This record gives sequence, structure tokens and C-alpha cells, in this order.
Amino acid sequence: MRHFPTGFLTLVAMLLPGAPALALDLSLPLACTLGSDCFVQNYVDLDPGDGVITADCGRASYDGHKGTDVRVLNTSVIADVLAAAPGEIKALRNDIPDRLVRSGADRDAVRDKECGNGVVIAHGEGWETQYCHMRQGTVSVSVGETVQRGQVIGRVGYSGFAAFPHVHLTVRKDGETVDPFLGSAESTRDRLAACSRDVDLAAGKGLWLQERERLLRDAAGAFVELGFAGKPVGTQELETDQVPGPRKGAPALVFFARLINLQQGDRISLKLTGPDGVLAESDGQPLDRNKAQWVAFAGRKTPQGGWPLGAYAGEAVLWRAGKELMRKTARIDLAD
Repeated sequence: MRHFPTGFLTLVAMLLPGAPALALDLSLPLACTLGSDCFVQNYVDLDPGDGVITADCGRASYDGHKGTDVRVLNTSVIADVLAAAPGEIKALRNDIPDRLVRSGADRDAVRDKECGNGVVIAHGEGWETQYCHMRQGTVSVSVGETVQRGQVIGRVGYSGFAAFPHVHLTVRKDGETVDPFLGSAESTRDRLAACSRDVDLAAGKGLWLQERERLLRDAAGAFVELGFAGKPVGTQELETDQVPGPRKGAPALVFFARLINLQQGDRISLKLTGPDGVLAESDGQPLDRNKAQWVAFAGRKTPQGGWPLGAYAGEAVLWRAGKELMRKTARIDLAD
């Protein structure tokens, strides 16, 4: 999904007194813990054509994507969006309803307002950052206001062209998109060719104050959520926090794993165990193509009389090229 800066959200950066002259240092634009309650879902697409290439020479993005998407678990999560660097508020919008884009009609409803509720901050020397998809009515700054790094500017949401709740951060220098993992418009343009030569990403500077490798880790695949439910669940139920909880008398007992940025050929194996041993196992089938999001589950129908009370556990393993890439576990105590 493209994020088109339109109307008053398209700006020419202005110089600010005392702003850094040569570079921009960025902190995480969301109050959260990476790998725990937030994840990087999409990165900047460097390919000017129809293909997709990201800073790690992977494909954790989609065609034309110009920012970094930091997502939260579901639409019920309340988390603050933060200024990634000090600067001056140059533009904002705050009146777009939150709605997950699922259809052509949803897409048409946000035409020319793809950023949704957003803020643009000018940082001096031609640098600016743009923050998109904030929750309606939560933008807490004013045009012309000076903000500090880490200052709350709104709350994470899903307004505009958003299929999941997140903040989309675009970085520009003199109007040109900069991948914050690469550090300049020139290195952003050059990275596409460098990928074919397997150039080490660590050689670039980047703009992040945090450990860049940790911010880039989710591009190779990540577990977003493990849990238990009373029936099979899908992405829509997980995104909207509508998962029916497990109960002794629920129709079924299901263990699920939600992952992002999977690659063709990946396989997810699952095991569900209870007081009486193994209840369900699944080796999973290799994925036929890359998947931005994927939900795998294993479970059984509830036996007559319901499930025994006690401890249940689930284990999920992501396999890539025949090797274990990562393993996660979850537990639950089933009560009446």
C-alpha cells in the first residue's frame, strides 16, 4: 500500500535555527519494546520499478513503499507515537476515521488521504519526517510547535490506507526519500545495485540511534503472537482482537502462531500438549510464496465432557531451508 503525501502534507522542509547541519539521528517513533509488543512489518522499497528490494536485499515490503512501518499487536492496543528527532511541526491532519482497509471500497474511501491522520516535522538542513495512520483525534501537537525527541505527538492507529495498526515513518532530505537504514538519498539510490554485489549493510552509517541490526531483524521473519483459542482463527480476528478464548466447553482447543515477513518455502510446525499429553501436531506445508503475514494453527475438537482442567502448552517452530530458524512457546491454565 502506497503512502502518498498529498495536500498540506506535502511540504518543502525549512531550515531551523540550531538544527544539525549534516545528519539526522532517529529514535524509534513508537513507545514500545521491539520484538515484544511491536514489530517492523515493512521497510522502504528501494526498487524504482515493479520489483521490491529492501535495505537488507530482501523483500519485506511492497512495491512503492516509502517508509518504515512499526506495527502493534491489534487495534485495541494504545501506544504513543513519538517524535523521532527534535524539530518543528510543519503540518498535521487529525480527522480521518480509523478503519482497516480490506476491500476496494475501503481503498476508495481514503483516496488522496492515504496517510490518514499524520504529522510532518521539519528538522533543518532539508530533513523532514512524516508520521502516518495515527488514531483519529489523538494528534497532540500544533503547527509551528517545537518538539523534542521522544515527545508524544499522537497515538498509534489505523487511519488512511492501513491494513493493520501501525505508525508509518517516512524520512526525506530535500524532498527525496531516504531509507533510515542507509542514511542518505545517495546510498538509498545506490543500494539496489549494491545488493547484486552483496555489499555489507554494516558499512553504511544509517540514521538510527538504536541498534540498527535489531530494527532490521524482523525483515527476516518474526513471531508476532502465540496464543490459544476456542476455534480456528484468522488474521482479521487477530488484528481486531476478536479471538474467542479457550474454555473447557468451547467447540475446540486451538494453538495458533502469527508470523510476519515469511519467505517462499518456509514451514511452520506446531505442537499442542495438555494434561494428558500431545493433543495435536502439524508439520506445516512449505509456503508457495512470500507472505507478509501468516497464521498457522493446530488443535482438536472438544471431547464429550469438555477439556480436562490444568496446564496446556504450545510450541511453534519456523523452518527455513530445512533448518530451524526460531522457536517459540506459550502456556495457558485452563479453568472453568
